Amino acid sequence: MIKKVGMILCVFGAFTASAVVNKSRSNNYDELVRELEGIKDSKSDLEYYSEIISDYQMGKYRNLSIRLKSFAKKFPRSPFLDNAYYLAGKMALEEKNYKDSIGFFQKVVSEFPLSNKVVASKFGKAMAYRNMNLNTQSMAIFSEIRRKYPQSPEYFRAETEMKLIK
Repeated sequence: MIKKVGMILCVFGAFTASAVVNKSRSNNYDELVRELEGIKDSKSDLEYYSEIISDYQMGKYRNLSIRLKSFAKKFPRSPFLDNAYYLAGKMALEEKNYKDSIGFFQKVVSEFPLSNKVVASKFGKAMAYRNMNLNTQSMAIFSEIRRKYPQSPEYFRAETEMKLIK
């Protein structure tokens, strides 16, 4: 009898733990949907950016994309927005979603020309072109980096990538 009760409690405990995990996932999804729909919340731009960094670190590309849309809509002048677009581009590149990565990197270059992520975004864009076997486009960007940004870390990386293409 005691053995049966123990087994029932064990099964019930596993069921309850599973329900808690599923509820947590559901709440996270519901939160993302609310963000996308623009339902009011009291998060600051720094909190949004922190969540985007967290999504990037955990490899949650879909969540990052949803948060980024909401973040850009709510805080179009945030000092963190350029870095958020850069992270989205970097993650899209890692996910082999080259079209999206080029779009995110281009957004940094065109909308935030004074950003500290411009050169890195140009490099990321060139890498996306390279991975798509569009070597002419990637060589043009690598050459631009070599010409305009000789003191940047990307200068040396571009030199290496250009040698690999030839």
